[in-house]
Amino acid sequence: LKDTAAESGSLVLGSAGSQGSTSTALTGIFCAITAIADTTFSVLTPEDSAHISSIPGGTLPAGVTIYGRWTAITPSGAIIAYNG
Repeated sequence: LKDTAAESGSLVLGSAGSQGSTSTALTGIFCAITAIADTTFSVLTPEDSAHISSIPGGTLPAGVTIYGRWTAITPSGAIIAYNG
């Protein structure tokens, strides 16, 4: 989701929808990932390969949200992936 500066100021996380998963592969464009349970990822593909595609320490702790742009996510743990 690409918006103008004026439009992006009125967006809230989740306004473009979200998808939940515990182990199902997700594809699309995602702008944030929230861990519902401690989560590792077998796939976490950034939209731009110049960006980091791993999580320091390997596990995203429950309750933590990370922001970025990903095109493919496969978690091992419960997450909410926000469309964006």
